[in-house]
Amino acid sequence: MIPRAAVWFAVALAALLANSSATAAEPCSLAALNWLAGSWLNAADPMGAQERWAVAPGGVLMGSAWEFPKGKAGYAEIMTIRSDADTVSMLLRHFDGGLSHAWEERSVPMVFAASDCGINTVVFSGQGEHAGERMTYTRSADALLIVADFLHHGVPDHEEWRMNRAKD
Repeated sequence: MIPRAAVWFAVALAALLANSSATAAEPCSLAALNWLAGSWLNAADPMGAQERWAVAPGGVLMGSAWEFPKGKAGYAEIMTIRSDADTVSMLLRHFDGGLSHAWEERSVPMVFAASDCGINTVVFSGQGEHAGERMTYTRSADALLIVADFLHHGVPDHEEWRMNRAKD
């Protein structure tokens, strides 16, 4: 008779190996991220934040977003997800609500490489000065969850946005 712990270990190892091979078989690609396309509204405050993604020529994803939290001046983002050789990367820049001041240096946008892709989910890992940061996008039907873990001057900042597909 095989001990239960050995059976559990064998099942867990088989599941891990199956999951690893599935991930390796489906590398991140622009076409695999087209599920992001659309207009998304903040579920808690639809007029307070929005994010939009469109598929541009060459399969590049172009995005824009804005958020005006209650009592704050707000901000805007411009994003692109593109393929660079073997890597799919998201580049983004933030601007104040009046578009008069960029948060990032003029020639240095934030860069996040797609490090893990699945069906309707992608993890972007920070590169360069943003190493250790990550953003995860997960879609479920007409809902989009964006989870971000940033480091602002060495201080961890966890953010979540629950979005619903806009009715066009």
